Amino acid sequence: PTSIISGYRLAMREAVRYIRANLTVPVDTIGRENLVNAAKTSMSSKILGPESDFFANMAVDAVTRVRVESTGTNGRVAAKYPVSAINILKSHGRSALESELVDGFALNCVRASQAMPSCVSDARIALLDFGLARHRMQMGVSVVVNDPQELERIRDREIAITKERIQMILAAGANVILTTKGIDDLCMKYFVEAGAMAVRRCK
Repeated sequence: PTSIISGYRLAMREAVRYIRANLTVPVDTIGRENLVNAAKTSMSSKILGPESDFFANMAVDAVTRVRVESTGTNGRVAAKYPVSAINILKSHGRSALESELVDGFALNCVRASQAMPSCVSDARIALLDFGLARHRMQMGVSVVVNDPQELERIRDREIAITKERIQMILAAGANVILTTKGIDDLCMKYFVEAGAMAVRRCK
């Protein structure tokens, strides 16, 4: 039995090698029509079957846009299509036929405030991994204050530290701020006044 299984495996490897060498067709030579037909065939048994024309064209467009060419060791130019570079964002309450292909990078997030601009030209994006909130003392730090005016000065300084942090981000030229953490109302106010767009809890 071991010899028979080894023979089958050897035959399988040779068959795969022959298919790759003689029977495979490069994607570039197939043509868009055949790619769309292949996509329709794969969607025919899915829930998207009735709208296969719409989604097949969208799928082909998405795959062709992520095409990457690389030169191999033998000097041949090979095209690759990294499907992992294509992401699907779900939007509840919309029709399937309202789906659209975004030529770029899309985030399933919204502006932190409706007063911020909805469109920014010549965007300079700041990517942050910390929250933009009113500065507070670290855990374990205690301050004993006897004068109420001193307490008010501490609060004013906390606000000033937050404002300085925002101003440094804006002074660097950023007009779109994306952070993985939250943004409180005080920071939103400074971004709105500067005409910048801020998006919180980006993943």
